Amino acid sequence: MPRTDHPFARRTLLAAAAALRRPARAAGLLPDRRPAGAGRRRPLGGSGKTTLGRCLAGLHSRHQGDLRLDGAPLPRSVRRRDRAELAAVQYVFQDARAAFADGRPVGGQVARAAVRLRGLRGPAAAEEALALLAEFGLGPAQAARPPAALSGGELQRAALARALIARPAVLVCDEITSGLDAGTRAVILGRLAELRTGAGLALLLVTHDLTAVDALADSVVTMDGGRLLPGPPDPASRSRASGPAAPAGPA
Repeated sequence: MPRTDHPFARRTLLAAAAALRRPARAAGLLPDRRPAGAGRRRPLGGSGKTTLGRCLAGLHSRHQGDLRLDGAPLPRSVRRRDRAELAAVQYVFQDARAAFADGRPVGGQVARAAVRLRGLRGPAAAEEALALLAEFGLGPAQAARPPAALSGGELQRAALARALIARPAVLVCDEITSGLDAGTRAVILGRLAELRTGAGLALLLVTHDLTAVDALADSVVTMDGGRLLPGPPDPASRSRASGPAAPAGPA
């Protein structure tokens, strides 16, 4: 695991916060893809990008430095954040299936986030959850199913809906396009692009997907071993990146 108690971690956190100054900023957080030596590459895991995203969301509190949102201090741990602070910074996990409770309808779990984080009453939360899920191409029948009855792409869209129903100021997306088919990927990237421009949502994309970064980010931060590196990945690395070209809007 990357060392978040490393002296460099303070500067890393502050630099990431600067990259996400609102309104409507988006930063791409990438691993270092430079060659590690003749004939071999650096491993892409363990760069610290996911840990940094978790620090910002309050899911990893063992770090130095301060977190601020719109100039106001933000507690390091989700356990110390109030309802408004929890809603303000939302995190979408790479493994959407593990993020949902088994046996409970997905639509109800999305609605529950609105009840817990915004204080909506049950009927109003359920109505808003169905409307938001529909924007991601998930109808009432899919909303009524448990997580096991949905595909990985459907669950990723539901996970985004659950984060967005909180109406966050900052959305941290951890490898959310990984393993998705082209249609699902188009829906997700298109909707996030709309929210950036229409709702002033700030995004932090933790990803290897350079085409997603190109589609959404105004700035790029590259990390290696918990440290920031200057600038985006080198052009040779970009040419090796996989994934279909990012669409201009939702499919």
